Amino acid sequence: MEKQIARQFRQKVQAQLEDESERDTLYTSLRQYHESMSLPELITDLRKVVNSPDRMELFEDVRPLIPLKHQVEYDKIVPNRLARKARIVKLVKNGPDSLGFSLRGGVEHGVGIYVAHVVPSSPAEISGLRVGDEVLRINGYTVDQSTHEEIVLLTQSTSYIEMKIRHIGMLPIKRTRTDQLRWEYVDPVPGSPESPNGTALLGEVINNMSNGAPSPKMGKEDRRVFVNLEGTPGLGCSICGGPAYKPGVFVKNIKPGSIAEEIGLKLGDQFLDVNGINLIHADYGEAITALKGSKQLTITVRPQEGEELFKDVTMPKKSIHLDNEPQDPEERRAEREELERLRQIAIDREKKRQKKETEEREAEEKKKQEEEQQSKLQKRKSEEDDEEISRQLEQELLNLSLTQQKIDDEKKQEETRKRKESRTQAQRRESERMEKQTQQELDRLSEHDKKRRKELELQQKLEEQKRAQQEKEERMRIHRLQQEAKESEREIQREQQWLSQEAEKDLRKPNLIPSPPKTYMSPSAAQGVRRTPSRIGQDKLSPEKFDPASLFTKPQIAGREIRMIKIKKEKDTDLGVTVEGGIDSVLGGKVIITEVWEGGLAHKHGGLYKGDQIMNCNGRTMLDIKLARAQEILREEMKATGDSVTLVIAVAPPKAYEDEVKKLTHTLATGDIQEEPISEHPTWILKDDIQVTII
Repeated sequence: MEKQIARQFRQKVQAQLEDESERDTLYTSLRQYHESMSLPELITDLRKVVNSPDRMELFEDVRPLIPLKHQVEYDKIVPNRLARKARIVKLVKNGPDSLGFSLRGGVEHGVGIYVAHVVPSSPAEISGLRVGDEVLRINGYTVDQSTHEEIVLLTQSTSYIEMKIRHIGMLPIKRTRTDQLRWEYVDPVPGSPESPNGTALLGEVINNMSNGAPSPKMGKEDRRVFVNLEGTPGLGCSICGGPAYKPGVFVKNIKPGSIAEEIGLKLGDQFLDVNGINLIHADYGEAITALKGSKQLTITVRPQEGEELFKDVTMPKKSIHLDNEPQDPEERRAEREELERLRQIAIDREKKRQKKETEEREAEEKKKQEEEQQSKLQKRKSEEDDEEISRQLEQELLNLSLTQQKIDDEKKQEETRKRKESRTQAQRRESERMEKQTQQELDRLSEHDKKRRKELELQQKLEEQKRAQQEKEERMRIHRLQQEAKESEREIQREQQWLSQEAEKDLRKPNLIPSPPKTYMSPSAAQGVRRTPSRIGQDKLSPEKFDPASLFTKPQIAGREIRMIKIKKEKDTDLGVTVEGGIDSVLGGKVIITEVWEGGLAHKHGGLYKGDQIMNCNGRTMLDIKLARAQEILREEMKATGDSVTLVIAVAPPKAYEDEVKKLTHTLATGDIQEEPISEHPTWILKDDIQVTII
């Protein structure tokens, strides 16, 4: 896991830092932090590399390498992504007073607009404006293509400023127009010395920085020096390689007044590494490349490690000066020859290495091709063998299948033949048995049987006479019912005449308000009958207090099951039933359900069926009223407030209501009277313009 993170870190660094010397500086800073655990020094060194806003992501890339004990302090010093998020600052100018901030930058300088100064306790500071903030928008206008003068005029021309900003923590620096643009951090690095305590992850990253052997461990007397050769003639010393028994790079000569003398280098000092490149086992050319490859050098020095080498006359004479000052012509020529020899050696070595790599690559590719070809041949042979085996198996299975099919066909033919023979024999036996039985029956037929047949014929005649007598009695009963119906009709007419006469008498009385028409009930009908109220209290329709016997009379119940059902209302959905009957119909004041439509509330509830009588709806009676009034009550209660409608119904008997209506219709159309009752309940039928009640 640590090696993977180190590899990813190197890739990110190479993508953001193209200059190799800057990468070396970054790696050197991490090595020093790994040894000293001084976070302020690390931040100071990182700021030398992260010298522009477009490199701020390096702080986030380095963050995983920081130990947990330094994470909080690192987040305080380094601006994180959350701090760089855009925010809104609103400023209001009061009179001539200044808002307390100044801006820097502009498109003429090739940069955006940045806050360069904030006056303490000013409106700008109170609103959260900070030095190093980048201004993105002012009062809704983008400023990335505006000059410095335009931005100043914009801020001075209004008393209200709304700025969209984000904190960068850096300011652009450019003294003159010809100077190169550079960036400067606005916040100093707070710091305190930390005790050394490295981590495994940081060590793994450092060990993978130099593309080779890790840096040598420092001894107690070893020291590390930092040299900046910008604008200097050079280091001011010459080096040489050590003998085979003491490899390394050693200081051979130091010029007076040079940088080498200033940093304390002495004759015989050994260079252990330069910018993270291990020089202990490096050859002469690698040492020269490392020392002259960058203007900023971090050198680990082991003092006077090779001092005794320079007392030996057999010391190698190969050396090179590490400065740019004029040298003796002979020395320059020798140095050029040595460099040319080293370059040629390096070129030859590189050619050999490339040739060797090419040969190895070609050999590997050839071997790989041979292996692939061999694998293909084996695979093809294996596939051919598999195909041959599959072919043989398929042929064997086909032969077995044909053989089995032939055997099955023979068995079927044999079974068919046996069944035919067996069926023929059975038919023959059955025919013989029937003939024998018929003959036996004819033989058993005697005079006694003939006498018995005559008795049966006589009994049938008696039954027919009896049935004719019953039909005659039934016709007489129906005639009696017709007479009773005529009598009832005459009684109703007399009652209506009496009501008309009473109404005329009331109208003739002077100075009297006409009273509402009275409902008349004949004395015979009124005996033992309780009048049904027009509305029943809702408390009596509760499941606990519901008592059909207290709400309806026995003739109204007529032995049927009385149920109370509660149907929940739905928006834009009707009850979905069709009713017939009423007081002016042949159903004698009953309101009967004749159809329950699919999709309606009644169909969804499942408690209403054809032939059920609706006796009450939300406490309102449905007995002895006209059909139009019954339909109106149902519509009103469906539209009334409340989320449900309560119906009291008398469940229809098992005999279908539809059959009952059909028989009534047939009777009315033909004028014939059915021999058996049409219904178990009182029903009104018209015959010869006479109202008949069947009981």
